[in-house]
Amino acid sequence: MPAETMARPPDAAPIATVLARHFTGPDFAGDDVPWRDMGLYVLDTLAVTLGGAGAASSVVARRGLHSGPGAATVFGAGVTAAPAEAALLNGIAAHALELDDDHRTSVMHPGAVVVPAAFAIAEATGASGRDFLRGVLAGYEVAIRAGEAYLGGLYRNGFHPTAVCGVFGAAAAAAVILGLDAAGFARALGIAGTQAAGLLEWRADGSWIKRLHPGRSAQSGLMAARLAGAGFTAPATIFEGANGVLRALGHGAPVRAEALTEDLGRRHASLGTAIKPYPCCRFAHGAIDLALAARARAGGRRPAGATVRIFRSDVLTYHARPVNAVDAQFNLPYLVAVALLSGRVGLSDFTPAAIARAEVLALAARVAVVEEASFTARFPDTYVTVLELGGDPPLALTSDCPSGDPEAAASRADAALLRRLTVAKTLDVLGECGHGERAAALVEAVFALPGAKDLAAVAALLAAPAATP
Repeated sequence: MPAETMARPPDAAPIATVLARHFTGPDFAGDDVPWRDMGLYVLDTLAVTLGGAGAASSVVARRGLHSGPGAATVFGAGVTAAPAEAALLNGIAAHALELDDDHRTSVMHPGAVVVPAAFAIAEATGASGRDFLRGVLAGYEVAIRAGEAYLGGLYRNGFHPTAVCGVFGAAAAAAVILGLDAAGFARALGIAGTQAAGLLEWRADGSWIKRLHPGRSAQSGLMAARLAGAGFTAPATIFEGANGVLRALGHGAPVRAEALTEDLGRRHASLGTAIKPYPCCRFAHGAIDLALAARARAGGRRPAGATVRIFRSDVLTYHARPVNAVDAQFNLPYLVAVALLSGRVGLSDFTPAAIARAEVLALAARVAVVEEASFTARFPDTYVTVLELGGDPPLALTSDCPSGDPEAAASRADAALLRRLTVAKTLDVLGECGHGERAAALVEAVFALPGAKDLAAVAALLAAPAATP
């Protein structure tokens, strides 16, 4: 790793110490901190987790891992578990639908890790809704800043940023909720860092290990905070040290260690988190947006084919026939073909029958994908994508920020749009997944959290299995 990317003043406090001082200090405790805003992301994460609890991967995980009752709710299962186990199982479910929130420049899913960890420890300790939301804010900030430090480079080396960076967020959230002092908070980050892991090899066959990543990081981060609270020691130099995560997992790629601490308390990276509209890889969302726009312009006329010009992500796949539902969620030709033909991309497009539709596969075979070096050079700051359709006249549409992102044009024009979309998404997802009867009550209970004495009302709405399969 180039030395200049890690250079810090010789007398600078370790990064974990700087973070700890901020998140345990008086500035973070004040009401000027936007912890209330985190309710939007909590609602989205709880909804997709409850919906994802019925996925086959979530059912199998509970069958293999649930060890008995405890102090925390396992969502959508009708059982409880020890807090760390609940965080693990709920984190797996949070990622099952590929609908969990996403942060563009850190290229990670903060909610699927942070919220399950924070909810489990807050429920188990009887923490107030306010302290739970403060913990969620701390967790998002630390996880996102860790992702931003890598400049999108973790994917190049086969690591999943949600797993690697999320574990720090889970530890930070749990540390705040447990009331650790600065020394304990820094120890929690150090313990979390030695557990940072998660590989991209799920891409080889569309298997479920990607869904394990948020759960395992949520569990590990929660355990880290509890160990730190008990006095377990850890290095404060876990980020920038000679054998810390930035160097160990960076593999020589540029990193920005300063991203973890710059403008701390002034720039809230969390508020740049996007709400995903489509249940598939976020890197494909720009192309889906464009395909839907192109379909609307064509007035129902079906295209002969398409070309997508996009940045290199090291995650999307381009073969014409998905091998299974997970693979389909990352297969760009399939996703573009579905959008062009159906005018939507939803959960029903990822069943075994759906991914075998002859008409969709025929069009997917005629969707060409070109990785543009100039687009890649601008990633992850922008997700430049161009969709080209033949015809008379030909059509070319461009996107640099997918829908659902606070920086997308529609969100900038309408400050209330993201809230409306999140509420509508909650109602739709829970209705489709058999939890429709409690969706409206969940929205109300989550938005009431700033004044709630504990999480009991929300937990009660999350506990029961789906009313219908």
